[in-house]
Amino acid sequence: MIKVLRILLILFFLFAGSYHFINPDFYFDQIPPYFADYKQFINYAAGAVEIGLAIGVAIPKTRVLAVIGILLLLIAFIPTHWYVINQGGCIPTAYCIPLWGAWLRLLVFQPLLMLWAWSVR
Repeated sequence: MIKVLRILLILFFLFAGSYHFINPDFYFDQIPPYFADYKQFINYAAGAVEIGLAIGVAIPKTRVLAVIGILLLLIAFIPTHWYVINQGGCIPTAYCIPLWGAWLRLLVFQPLLMLWAWSVR
């Protein structure tokens, strides 16, 4: 079961990281305005880091460090979740979700992703 969870986590982060390059506009408007001057760098760096960490999870010798990296990355994404909450769950050029959905992403989905990563270390 752990092997299946590990493979799914790798695929999840490979897709998520790749999507930063495939559709960068989706992410640009989710980045809080106080990072406005660095939106492109943040987006592409996040994508590259996600891909790198996914590869790291696939390699037994780097797995634990990659999982720690995923945990730190997910913590680094908290300002984005907070920004979406402060926008009422709606980023008109990206997506609109109910405010409760934005809270759910931060308080449930984010910790579950962390738990998932930790479980495959």
